[in-house]
Amino acid sequence: MSDVPEPQPTESTALYLRSTPPKLPKEHLRGFERLSIPVFDALNSVEWMKRSGQLITRHVSKNWMCFVTRNRWELHGIDKLRGLNPKAGVMLVANHRTFWDMFVASAVLYDHVSWMQKIVFPVRAKFFYTNPIGAMLNTALAGNGMWPPVFRDDRKPLLNPTAVTQMSWILARQGTVLGMHPEGTRNKGDDPYTFLAARPGVGYLIRDAHPDTLIVPYFLNGITGDLLGEIRRNFRPEGQRGQNFRFWWGDPIRVGDLDRSRPARELSQEMLDVVHGLGLRDRASQMDKGLLPAPPAPPEPDEAITA
Repeated sequence: MSDVPEPQPTESTALYLRSTPPKLPKEHLRGFERLSIPVFDALNSVEWMKRSGQLITRHVSKNWMCFVTRNRWELHGIDKLRGLNPKAGVMLVANHRTFWDMFVASAVLYDHVSWMQKIVFPVRAKFFYTNPIGAMLNTALAGNGMWPPVFRDDRKPLLNPTAVTQMSWILARQGTVLGMHPEGTRNKGDDPYTFLAARPGVGYLIRDAHPDTLIVPYFLNGITGDLLGEIRRNFRPEGQRGQNFRFWWGDPIRVGDLDRSRPARELSQEMLDVVHGLGLRDRASQMDKGLLPAPPAPPEPDEAITA
């Protein structure tokens, strides 16, 4: 999620009492957005419409994603999530290496837990809400769940605070899951254990969310952006598939147990640090297996320097 300005104070704990989320100001929408945004707002806030869209996610996208990736799943800590009974929604917080990593994560969760009924992924407004092809992909791949739109142009201060409140609204509702990345954008660096700087988006949402919202952190490694290549490797004989998709699931964190008076970026950094800690567990596991070299020893102190 992109940088967004500080949202205005809201009675966020009462958002669940509202039948619909707040709407983005129409006067600031442009072109195709004037059609796509109201339509996808309805598809994600009207209960029967959202449930209809989730039929695509649960029975088409999930089954397809499981079929083309399951042979490479390596799951650590998933058992701790099975018995959860969240009182409100769940926010997934993770590193971001590819455009499809949250899709694999949602397939894993659908396959292992019972509390995930509806899922959304905030996305950049450009393409998915400005282009009819993007809108069609939203429906076909995510059951309309790439919502709400986040703006990265000159309208950020006018529209993104409302988008944060829309996310808070859906997280106030039991059975919902929302995926976020503290880095805000894909990390294309070569080292999966080195992260980009934290953006404040996750922090703004933590400050605005219902206190019973649960944060479920995870770290994912072994996946690349080469979707077709990764699918082909899934069907190769064992031992010829390359790296597994290694998920390291962390302990759930109740939003209300955090110090939400802190700056948004600081809260985002705290969540990124949790994900980084899970990443270090992956690195240690790979080193134990001899698949990664041990990090270099720290340099010896300069003997010429004395107390």
